[in-house]
Formats: sequence, structure tokens, C-alpha cells
Amino acid sequence: MEISAHPARTLRFGAFELDARAGELRKHGVRLHLQDQPFQILLLLLDRPGELVTREEIRQKLWSADTFVDFDRNLNKAMNKVRLALGDSAESPRFVETLHRRGYRFIAPVQVQEASVRAVANAGGPVVLPHPDRRRPQPVPVVLPPPRAPERVLKWWHAAVLVSLLLMVSAYVRYGTPGTHSASAVAPRRSVAVLGFKNLSGRADQAWLSTALSDWLTTELSAGEQLRTVSAESIARMKIELSIPDEDSLGQVSLARIGKDLGTDLVVVGSYASLGKDAGGQIRVDLRLQDTRTGEAIDALSETGTQSGLFDLVAHAGARLRSDLGVSAVTRQQAAEVQIALPVNHDAARLYSEGLAKLRVFDCLSARYILQKAVAAEPDFAPSHSALATAWSSLGYDENAKGEAKRAFELSSNLPHEDRLLIEGRYHEISKDWEKAIGIYRALFEFFPDSLDYGLALANAQTSGGRGSDALATAEALKKLPNPLGDDARIDIVEGRAAESLGDFRRDLTATARAVNKAKQVGASLLAAQASADKAWALINLGGVQDAPAVIEEAKKTFQAVDDQRSLARAANLTGIVLQSQGNASGAKEQYEVALSIYKKIGNRKGVADELDNLGDVLFALGNLEASRRSYEQSLVANQEIGNQDGIALAKGALGPVLLALGDHESAKKSSQESLEICQRIGDRSKAAIAMAGLGDALRVEGNIADAQKYEAQAVSMFNEIGDRRSAARFQLVVAELLIDQGDNSGARTLARQSADEFERERALRDQAVAYAMLGRAYLAEHDLSAAGSALNNSISLAGKYTDRSVELFVELTAALVHSSSGRRDEAEKALNDFVASAAKQGFAEYAMEGRLALANLTSANHLNIRRMRLESVRKEAELKGFGRIAQNASAVLREPPPGDRFH
Repeated sequence: MEISAHPARTLRFGAFELDARAGELRKHGVRLHLQDQPFQILLLLLDRPGELVTREEIRQKLWSADTFVDFDRNLNKAMNKVRLALGDSAESPRFVETLHRRGYRFIAPVQVQEASVRAVANAGGPVVLPHPDRRRPQPVPVVLPPPRAPERVLKWWHAAVLVSLLLMVSAYVRYGTPGTHSASAVAPRRSVAVLGFKNLSGRADQAWLSTALSDWLTTELSAGEQLRTVSAESIARMKIELSIPDEDSLGQVSLARIGKDLGTDLVVVGSYASLGKDAGGQIRVDLRLQDTRTGEAIDALSETGTQSGLFDLVAHAGARLRSDLGVSAVTRQQAAEVQIALPVNHDAARLYSEGLAKLRVFDCLSARYILQKAVAAEPDFAPSHSALATAWSSLGYDENAKGEAKRAFELSSNLPHEDRLLIEGRYHEISKDWEKAIGIYRALFEFFPDSLDYGLALANAQTSGGRGSDALATAEALKKLPNPLGDDARIDIVEGRAAESLGDFRRDLTATARAVNKAKQVGASLLAAQASADKAWALINLGGVQDAPAVIEEAKKTFQAVDDQRSLARAANLTGIVLQSQGNASGAKEQYEVALSIYKKIGNRKGVADELDNLGDVLFALGNLEASRRSYEQSLVANQEIGNQDGIALAKGALGPVLLALGDHESAKKSSQESLEICQRIGDRSKAAIAMAGLGDALRVEGNIADAQKYEAQAVSMFNEIGDRRSAARFQLVVAELLIDQGDNSGARTLARQSADEFERERALRDQAVAYAMLGRAYLAEHDLSAAGSALNNSISLAGKYTDRSVELFVELTAALVHSSSGRRDEAEKALNDFVASAAKQGFAEYAMEGRLALANLTSANHLNIRRMRLESVRKEAELKGFGRIAQNASAVLREPPPGDRFH
């Protein structure tokens, strides 16, 4: 039935507010999803707080007399939805009490105020930073642009970005008091970092308590959102960088270093010890609150309790610390929310803490095993599932990670709303639903504007979602935060990655270099090393491969010092890329094998799959086609095992050219087509363009020139649209070859020249060699032997600086063709015979066939019958093996009038 319009008023209770006119329920300013019928029931209860609202009254209000439904069942469902939205329960109600067979009563205090207009966070709108009173958020002059088409994101750092992003947002912290109207005017809350607790007993079975006590105390201190707590991941990184062990007290020098590294005002350190059986198995926890700037010990306190009562012990300690800091005590409602966010089962709490500790020191394999046990011990504890999702994702098991993230989301309804949003955001991340992830992190950042972690998570999600320009705008907003927040090196890192995704490698280099310097200044050596790895990649993309090795080596030393195996694998990968770009394929192969070995050791299947793909690339360049095929196939299997659709598409796309080179055209087409279908499904335009080009290549070999040209042109167009000019120029050369086949030699010459110029700007030696060889073929088709010879000389010079067997074969065949047309018949014949033998031995079937056609066509006019016989033999074999283009060319030569002797 219809409900009459409600007056403009807002009903407030706890952290919630209900806007009667707008029909919205919000918690901390974030809108909650609540269907109309449950909303109307909640409104009825709020209108009469403390009074019984009977089931009959609810029926009369919401169900008309002529509506035939199962009233009891529908009312129960609606009430369940109300409780789900409020994080309430029928057994231990905080808001709605059930009076058996009678009705319901709202038991929490309710305030009635005029409704205020609020901004609702959305994925595409401007950033809004809330007013300090939380009730009147105002727009700030930081507007993030609307969505844009996905930009080019290079494959090497996909896994690294995802892992660092997941770890960044995995802390269950509650940042609070909203800031003022602009980012620059945000007044950050006092920050506190709970560094850990020293295990005085030295017993290994009690080591987990250090992590548990730290996390629980952080949760306790952040309740009510009056303090800004530092994430456990940042603290773990700091301990590694500064070699800070768990201590019960810190000196002034150490405190100053910690304060600079974490940007925190206060730290909590301490110790714990079992008092033994005589004391009833009690545990004593000693805490010390210290100021990082003055070194002053603000307070020291002790709490004693049993292991089963650790939550209460932490609550008591947190209450005393809050009092010392002048922070109001935790309310009953906040205390209940804290309890909900913690495990119930003792074994689950231990395993969860042990798993988190492993995650924070990069041991994702051990973390996975432990967290699986934690989930088994308490299946309904959402944070364990979420942490396990992070471990699976870090190891490259996308489908497993997605399943655990989804389960965490499904179980998160009773968690505090901020924790629930974090879990939901991570679920969308792992599912690669970037728009939803962006919306979640935007809402969190708008409400917690002094939370750098939320801002960084937003920027990373925007970059991963193809919205690099939005990510850059977010980075600029973060820089306006008061120092030390606005001067954090991580802002420059996300800026660099956003710029890199847009192809702006100079801005990428500037930002990452700035991040390195900032991190070094505060002693954050691991962060500096990670930024150095990003800097090296920027140098590689700018063609500065001569400068990259020193940067990589510096980062590598830090990774070795802290035993960061995953980052060491990345350093080896980057070194391999440098060597490959310098033409040292053998050296690149060795480095990729080092990275592969590390990934296998740490159980990172995604890394294994990626390095097998890289090895396939370099083995192809070395001319070992069968080994290259096997490596790509192994990469495909590894990606299939972990459900990595992006990697499956990559491997299938790479297999196409290898199979084509081996002469298996049908399999090549099938592999490229399957890659294209996956890319279109997941929205990866770059790999889709590669797959299109692969299909075009196969069709060209088969002689279907018209369709081949269509696919190649689409690939070039797509690369241009996403800003990948180098790849566009590379496949433009294939279009040029097709134009030569069709007799458009002038058009081919123009495209080859354009590509050569682009490659020269990018210092791409390999591609330059191909472009000049293609330019030479275009000139040769126009009978301009002088220009053809000049282009060929440029090509030979460049090809000699780079190891790539397919390029060498293309240049060698071009040279033989130019020489044969220049009257150097004997030289051309010897070169072609050597060429055919080499190509056939290495398995390059098409090149071997092309060489045979050139040899047959080279036969002197004095031996026309022999020439015709050889041409006919090539035509028949090419036709039989599916080399349609070569068969067509042989037929065309056979139809021509007998030539005069070109060499006399």
C-alpha cells in the first residue's frame, strides 16, 4: 500500500541516521542499501522509540487488507533485513528488541533533527571531504574527472600492484574524524602506532600473541574514530627497514626514526609474559605509550588476565590509554562493534594472527596454509576469509582468491560498516570489478580524509581500472594533506604508476625518482627499493636502458637484505627486460630463469606463469621455436590452474605466432581467436589487439589478403586508441607488407617510413631493423635499387645489435632479394641456399618456403624449364601445406612472360 510523504526530518541513533524524506539510511554518512518495506518498518519503530509496535500495526501500515501474502513470513524477512543493515541481532539486540508474538520495540536513544542535504559518494563524481561535525559534508575543489576508456597497462607489474594494494587495505583499522572543506585544510587526528609486544617467556607457542595484542589494541584505540591508527602493514615494513625488534621500551633516537618512517605522533610498545601454573595460567601485559618527537613516556601500565579473557584485558588497557590521551571512553555500542570484529574461537584467533604475521613479512605460502586452518576453526569469521583471499591473490590463484573474498563479503554483514566496506572493496578488487571498488574506496576516503591508506587504495583502483587520469587527480588531492601525510613517498609511487598506465613515462620517472628520495630521507629503505624498481621500469620505457641496471642493483641489495623474495624475482625480471632490450637474449633468458626459480620456491603460481611467458618470448628470439612453444604451453597450463584469464589470453596470444612460424596455421588461428574472445570478455584491449594481429598474420600466410588487412588495420587502430604507438607502428609494418602484395608500393613505403621514424624516437633497435628492411622491400618493388640498398644497410646495421632470429631471417631474406635484383646473382644464390637451410633447421617453415620461392625465381632465363619446374614444385608444396600467399605468388610468377636474363 502507499505510504504518505514524510516530513523533512532526520532520525539519529548511534552511528546511524535515517532521512525520512529522502528514504535513506546512512551510517557515518555512507548510504546503506535497505529496501523500501524494511525501511518503512524501521521508520515506524523510530517514530515510537521505547514503545511496542505490534505486528498488527505493522500489517495495517504496510499491507493493505486486499493484499494476500504470507504476512508472518514476509514480516520476518523484512525484520531480518533491518537487523542486517544495522548489524543487530535478535538474541543480543542493540537497536530492535523482539517481543515474542506481540511485536517489536526500538530500544536505543533516538534524536530527531531537521534533515540535511548530504553528498552521496559515487564512482564518477567529485571527491567530497566531510565537515568536522559529520552532518554537513561540503564539496572540495578537488574534482576527479569522469570515467575514461581503459588505458594501456603494461603486464609486468599487474601482480605487484594487486598484491601491494591488497596488503595496503588489509588492516582492519578505523580512521575517523572527518576533515574540513578542502584537502589542504584537513586537520589530522593524533596518530598512534601499536608496534608490537615482546614475548618475555620466549615460548614459540605464545609468539602469536604479539600480533594479536597489537591488532586488538589498535582496534580498541580506533573505536570512536578519534585517533588515527597506523596500519599493521606499514608497521611491519618499518620494522624490517629499521631493524626494530619487539621491545618494551624505545630510546629517543629510535623513536625519532620510527616517527619519521611512519609519520606517527605516538607509539605503543610493551611486553607480555605467562605467569605460570601457580598463577592460574594468567598473562601479564605491560604497555608503554611514548611520544616520537620528544621521546617522553606518556604512560606505563600493566594488565593481568587469562588467555581466554585476552579481549577484556586489551579493552581495559585501551580504556586507560584513551583516558591518558584525553579521548572519550568507548561507548557500549562501540564496544559491541569491536567485539564483533574479533574472533570468538581461541584457536581461530591464534591462527588468524599467525597468518597475518606471515603475510606481513611476504611469506604468503605459509600464510595461506595457516589461514586455511583459521577458516576451518571459525568458518563464519569474515576477516579470516578476507586475509586468505589476500594470500591466494598474492600467490596468483585468482579464482581461489575471488571465492574467499566473496565468502568474506557474504559473512561481513554483522561487522562495523567500515570493516564491511573494506571487505567489499577488496572483493570487487579481486573480482576486477574496478568501478565498484573505486566507489567503495572513494566513499571511505571522503569520510576519512586524513586516511592516506584509503586515498592510496582509491588511486590504485583507479589505475587498475583504466582511469589513470582520475588516479593522478587523487594523487594531487593527497599531496595537499598536511605533512607528513601529504609528503609520503607512497603518493609519488601511485602517481608514477598512474602516469605509466597513461604512457606518460617522463612523469612516471619524475614521480618515482621523487619517491626514492623521500623514502631515503626518512629511512624507509624497503619503500625506496620498491620505488627504485618502478623507476627502473620508467627508464626502460623511456629507452634509458643504460641507466636502469644501476637502479635495479641498488634495489636488489635492499631486497636481499630483508629477504623479500618476491621483490628479488621482480628485480631479476627487470634485469632480463633490460638485457633483452639491449639485444642480449641469452643474458635475458638467464635472468628470467632466476625469477622463475624464485617464484617456484615461494609458491607464486602467477609469477611462475608470467616468467614462463617471458621465457617463451626470449626462446623465440633465440630461434628455438619448439622450446618457445613448450614454455608458452606451460605458462598456459599454469594460468589455467589458477584461473588467471588475463594470463590465459596472454599465453594463447603468444602461442599463435610460434605455431604460425612452425607452419601450423590452423592451430595458430585457433589460439589467436581464443585469446581474442577472452580479451573481449575481460575488456583487455591491448591483448585483444595482439590477438587480432595474430589472426591477421595467419590469414596473410594463408593468402586471405583482404581479411588479413582488415584484422591488421583494426589492431593498429586499437593500439593507437589506447596510446601504444610503438605496437601500432609494429603492426603497421604488417599492413605495409600486405600493400606490397597488392601492388600498392607507394603506400607501403609511406607506412614503413612512418614506423621507422616512430621506432627511432623510441630507440627501439629491433623494430627499427624490421622497419628499414620493409622500407627496402617497398623500394625494391618500385625498382629503386639505390634507395633499397641504403635502407637495407641501415637494417643490417641495426639487426647486428640485437638478437632476434625472426628479425635476422627477415633482414637476410630482404638482403638476398635486393642482391638478386642488383645483379649479384651468385652472392644471392649462396645466401638463399644458406637461408633456406638455416630456416628449415630451426623450424621457421614459412621463411624456408619463401626462400625456396626466391631461389626458384632466381634461376637464369637460360634455364626456363628448370625455373618453371622449380616454381611449380614450390607452388604445389606451398598449397599443400597451407602457405596460400606463397602459392599465389608462385602462380603469379608462372603466369608472367619468360623474363630476359637479368644478369647479362
